[in-house]
Amino acid sequence: MDSHDVSGYQRITETFVSASAPAARSRKRSGITRRLRRTVQALGIGLMVAAGSLLFLMALFWVRSQGAVAVVQAQIEDLRGGKVEEAYALFSRSYRAGVSLAAFRGWVERQERLIKAQRVEFWGRSVWGETATLWGTFHDDLGHSYPVRYVLIRENGSWRVDGLRLAPEVSETPSSTVRIIQI
Repeated sequence: MDSHDVSGYQRITETFVSASAPAARSRKRSGITRRLRRTVQALGIGLMVAAGSLLFLMALFWVRSQGAVAVVQAQIEDLRGGKVEEAYALFSRSYRAGVSLAAFRGWVERQERLIKAQRVEFWGRSVWGETATLWGTFHDDLGHSYPVRYVLIRENGSWRVDGLRLAPEVSETPSSTVRIIQI
């Protein structure tokens, strides 16, 4: 009986070991799968938080820059309407101290693309403290576009243009060296 019990015990143990080996492998695989799934979920949540934060910051810059954009649009409307004095008044005190109205008027007369601007689009906005920077493009009635950058500062609670930079003009006629090459 003892030998029978031992052999029965051996059979049961062998059966248990051989039956539990695939289960152990399956548990090991499912453990790796669970860890991988958790890692992917954590990365997904992290990406969603990062994207949400980025959208929040973009919306914040958009809202905070609306006053600065309104000043630039008012200045462009004044220039298109020939109201150079009103456009000049939208500059900061420091800008007006460095550039006289007569000098500004002369500069505006040489900037046909600024006077012909039908609309302006701003594709970049940054507001830090009392300074706003706007990057955009002027579009004229002929379909031309001209890159522009404005820097504005707050004076007495209002936005004022402190700097305006238009991209260099592209020559409409080829240079003499290009004509020689074209012949």
